[in-house]
Amino acid sequence: MDLDQLSFIDMDSPMGRQVASHDWASTSLGPISNWPPALKIAVGLVLRSGFAKCLCWGPDRLTIYNDAFVPILGDKGDCLGQPCSVMWKDAWDSIGPMTEKAFGGTATFLRDFRVTMDRGEDGPEDVFFTFSYGPVVDERGRVQGLMHTVMETTDRVKFERKAAISNRELVHRMKNSYSLISAIVNQIARSCTTLEELRAKLIERLGEMGRAQEILSLRNRSEATVAEVVSHALSRIDGKENRFCATGPDIDLNDNETFALTLALYELATNSTKYGALSAAGGKVVVDWDIHEDASGSAFTFRWHESGGPPVTAPSRKGFGTFLIKRLLAAEFDGDVSLDYAPDGFRCVLTCRRG
Repeated sequence: MDLDQLSFIDMDSPMGRQVASHDWASTSLGPISNWPPALKIAVGLVLRSGFAKCLCWGPDRLTIYNDAFVPILGDKGDCLGQPCSVMWKDAWDSIGPMTEKAFGGTATFLRDFRVTMDRGEDGPEDVFFTFSYGPVVDERGRVQGLMHTVMETTDRVKFERKAAISNRELVHRMKNSYSLISAIVNQIARSCTTLEELRAKLIERLGEMGRAQEILSLRNRSEATVAEVVSHALSRIDGKENRFCATGPDIDLNDNETFALTLALYELATNSTKYGALSAAGGKVVVDWDIHEDASGSAFTFRWHESGGPPVTAPSRKGFGTFLIKRLLAAEFDGDVSLDYAPDGFRCVLTCRRG
């Protein structure tokens, strides 16, 4: 073919060369040498655009697109010269009416439009596009085609939705924190006799809450596991890690459960270091958990058992630690917590239903 007849095609682009070599003579468009000026101008605009563009032309709505449009197709393969109804067959219920509207002379612009498409091995998926369908007219003002300019926004839409969910979770978590702080202040104030004592205990408790948030921000998955919470909490007991034995299966926790269990473990570990098994040279702590099926569904049990420490006696009054372990932990897991001050070793057991 005379190169002058291909001068409207950007031969430096892969799609330009593909358009030039395509067998158009076997289609309703006919050979390139017979294309009308309006079609050549439109094709030249498409191939030279930095935006993803696809031209649909003629009564068969045959497609010609540029390099930037290729990623939009995913794993559809070579769609050059196909009717747009074939290229977008899996989403034609959504796209078809807009196509006909453009061929009728009316443009369409949509932002973050959701389309269910099958673009690869994962099967149908929801994808999002911001795009326009605009009519393309010839020198007499007759609509001969449509110009599809598109930008995929799937990643941004999914990120914004995830961020919105995270923000709602953050607001909910902050409300829970405010409620817990109020309970901390009220509970500690009852037992303190001086402002300095109140100040010191509040700083200690608020510091524990801040550290409990670490596991929520450092985790790599959407949910933490019991094992991750136990490992994170007990790692703060410097030099005594070898006196812990922790075993149990992988069990996911939601944010509230993660936060409550972390605070409870901080309290249990601190009390054990000050008064319990970890205050004595031979003292040990066994932490284990399991989940089993019964007639009512899944039952979760978490146990903290101390041994080898000084003789245990029940506290003369219930302080904030008891409130934290018995009320907060039980409330967030919607279960029961028992505290056993047996002489040979303190025990704490959480039981609840799962699923």
